[in-house]
Amino acid sequence: MLTPVLLASIAVGSLTAVSLAQDATPEATPSGAVTRPGHIHTGTCDEVGEVVGPLENLAAPEGGAVGQSNALTAQTSFSNVGLTLDQILADNHVVNLHLSDEEIAVYIACGEIGGVLDANGALVIGLGETEGSGFSGIAYLAPGADGASTDVSVFLVEDR
Repeated sequence: MLTPVLLASIAVGSLTAVSLAQDATPEATPSGAVTRPGHIHTGTCDEVGEVVGPLENLAAPEGGAVGQSNALTAQTSFSNVGLTLDQILADNHVVNLHLSDEEIAVYIACGEIGGVLDANGALVIGLGETEGSGFSGIAYLAPGADGASTDVSVFLVEDR
């Protein structure tokens, strides 16, 4: 038989569990968050050269978060660059990411373009942290459907 004290304990325990569950709910990403410019440059990460292909700015997705509250949010960018992947691979090129439009001279992550092509002729490269920024990521480069360009997807995370 359930006594009033036991019922009260169960009710309080249930409220505590509900309260804890609510504290773990992911927060929505704020609108207007910082975007980060990226480019394909000539050169290496040690000696970044001129821009040969601008990329769409990286941004965090907007809206209500789902899943685990401790998940790292990745900023993403999807672009089409007017060079073929063969042209990019024929010389030294890098994917270089910047802190913001206002601080374009501050590099936060860079990856030298090279490696092993997959069965579809695409390439995945790592983007390493630069200047102690705390950012790293990957870029996926694939031949464009038109045969005259390259599709570039970039994924960036900031260490906590």
